[in-house]
Amino acid sequence: MKNPLKILLSIPSIIGLAYMWTFIEPKSIVWISNNIVSYEYQGAIVNVLVISQLAYLIYRLWRYKNIKMGQKSEWTFLLITFNVITCPIYIWKMDEQFKLMNQEMINQQ
Repeated sequence: MKNPLKILLSIPSIIGLAYMWTFIEPKSIVWISNNIVSYEYQGAIVNVLVISQLAYLIYRLWRYKNIKMGQKSEWTFLLITFNVITCPIYIWKMDEQFKLMNQEMINQQ
């Protein structure tokens, strides 16, 4: 993945963290919205961003043919369960490692 794509894919996680903070500290919702109705619309938009990010990353993960099924399953579980935290880790670190592992296995065959 190139850096502009990495940055673009990291944006939903950053927004998701900001929205998660509003559940921890409800008084901080004021900087997002003064009205709960508009907050609900914003929440739907954030969910669409996060789900599209997640769908692309899982598609990209499962596209690697020479990576063990256990690693793919583990990372799929982590991406779905702990999305906001594991997506940036996958984007900035693990995708490149999986790409290299996949290439090494191709070269060995």
